[in-house]
Amino acid sequence: MAKVCTHPDCNNPRFSKGLCQWHRVYESKKPKKPNKAIKRTPIKKMSDKTAKLNKVYSVACKQFKKDHPVCQYEECKAPTQDVHHMAGRGINLLNQSTWLAVCRGHHTYIHLNPRESRKSGYLT
Repeated sequence: MAKVCTHPDCNNPRFSKGLCQWHRVYESKKPKKPNKAIKRTPIKKMSDKTAKLNKVYSVACKQFKKDHPVCQYEECKAPTQDVHHMAGRGINLLNQSTWLAVCRGHHTYIHLNPRESRKSGYLT
């Protein structure tokens, strides 16, 4: 005797996966359950080490601006707004011997005129 379809109330012969031809097609056309969305963890904007270093830098920068309230660019008397890093940030981020308290105008001028700034010692 031939095996019959496993679908309830069906006596047709089996075709595939325990179902007759009609129920096999019917089952394959049923909407499938949607996959669960994978919870994605966003990438941090900065590492914990860098965040800790930036906190220390922020405190040191504020203190440096208090200690140097006037722009240090030649004979400028404008109030300090920025801390210029003459040797770049990187490993010199907390090295205050490479810092220069400057007004916004002179800070922009230093970066727009790198040749002149290197000759004057404002960039290395």
